Amino acid sequence: MQQRGFVGTTIEDVAQQLELTKAAFYYYVQNKEELLFQILSQTLNVTVERIALIERSSASPHEKLRAIIDAFVHLMADRPDFFTVYFQEKGHLDPGHLRTITRTEATIVHTIERVYREGVTKGTFQKIDPTVAAFGILGLCFWVHKWFRPQGRLGIEEVSRAFQSLAADGYLARRPAR
Repeated sequence: MQQRGFVGTTIEDVAQQLELTKAAFYYYVQNKEELLFQILSQTLNVTVERIALIERSSASPHEKLRAIIDAFVHLMADRPDFFTVYFQEKGHLDPGHLRTITRTEATIVHTIERVYREGVTKGTFQKIDPTVAAFGILGLCFWVHKWFRPQGRLGIEEVSRAFQSLAADGYLARRPAR
């Protein structure tokens, strides 16, 4: 689906890639929109579970946020093909499936907001809007699938640490007097 997009990919293409007959394909899913929904749902649900574990941990808010960033950076780097399809093709979902995906995305955002609020309450994080903080963190991580190359100059651990540092400390070497 990544090469030709959702519209350009046929059921025959998908069945052939999966080494299934069309009949076997239809045994598992009704159509390619259903397949797209299943792929998106399963990966997002794994993400929700992963960050929920982080949120429930006894770690400090600072450590939780670093772990969430690390989880997203690794997820994006480990599954670049999936995220290319996700970001480019999710608009092809039928309205019911799109609502389900949007609710799952909101769960992710709300988890990050709660961790951020916890950090504000404990005096660890700046008092900025938690939704803005959540989307900023996600935005920082989401493009990794586009540009990261495992054989590149930096490894994924270095990229993750740099993003964690950037999110936690900003880009200034030292804080100017206000």
